[in-house]
Amino acid sequence: EGMCDELGKSMYGTRDASQNWEEEYGSTMLKLGYTKGLASPCVFYHEKRNLRVVVHGDDFTILGLANDLDWFKERITDKYEIKHRGRLGPGDSDDKQIRILNRVVWWNHEGIHCGLDQRHAEIMVKMMGAGDKKTVVTPGVKPCDDKEEEGDDERIEEGRVTRYRAVVARGNYLSQDRLDIKYAIKELCRWMGKPRNKDWRRLIRLSKYLVDRERYINEYKYQDEVGKLDVWTDTDYTGCRETRKSTSGGLIMLGTHLISGWSATQRVIALSSGEAEYYGVVRGAAEAMGTQSILKDWG
Repeated sequence: EGMCDELGKSMYGTRDASQNWEEEYGSTMLKLGYTKGLASPCVFYHEKRNLRVVVHGDDFTILGLANDLDWFKERITDKYEIKHRGRLGPGDSDDKQIRILNRVVWWNHEGIHCGLDQRHAEIMVKMMGAGDKKTVVTPGVKPCDDKEEEGDDERIEEGRVTRYRAVVARGNYLSQDRLDIKYAIKELCRWMGKPRNKDWRRLIRLSKYLVDRERYINEYKYQDEVGKLDVWTDTDYTGCRETRKSTSGGLIMLGTHLISGWSATQRVIALSSGEAEYYGVVRGAAEAMGTQSILKDWG
């Protein structure tokens, strides 16, 4: 990773700088024989060498065979000053564990395993003081099953608002990789502007759920080549008592591998369970088409 002289065109940290950097490394990748993705300009594919690259800021993650990776490292080093983090793989000289975008990724004979840094969950538990409380087996409950208490709709104390937002924001980041808390976090995010006592109580429940469940690992075990995506969708009809809006949820699987998942409040009020399911299916189809486009960008 590193910055090139081209970034000197504008002040580091500004939008112009990031745009110039994208144009710079993009042109370099094209000169090396890569094809830039149509769905995402941060995805590159080298058909001849069968190299796949994804760029996040100035972090490059590359998938390929050893000789081709050596070729890319040599070419990119000629152009920029870089820091080589390591190489994950089955070879004797390969790393068996590495950090990629704050995720711990490791290899063994079964395949690739990926987990977000567990410190985020530990910090959430600590900030909510849930470490010494009785744990729960679910991160949340459906609004229709939530027992109402006196003063539930009143706003929480001003001193707690900042802590609420900080913990929920951290949980939102965590939910990118943790499907088990997606719905609970989504509901808590809806009230970031004006959190109420009931939202504070739900946040405590989520924190109690995370006790002894700080680690969450996504496994990508070796499998035969898969030629299709499996998309699963479901909806929670009028799950929100206050707005009567439904929730769309879904998963995208490539064989046994989880590619993505979501939990989102529908924008319109469905007038029937069939209508809610229809919106959920449309969301699933749109997500699948987006995933398909990324896969095509990678050849």
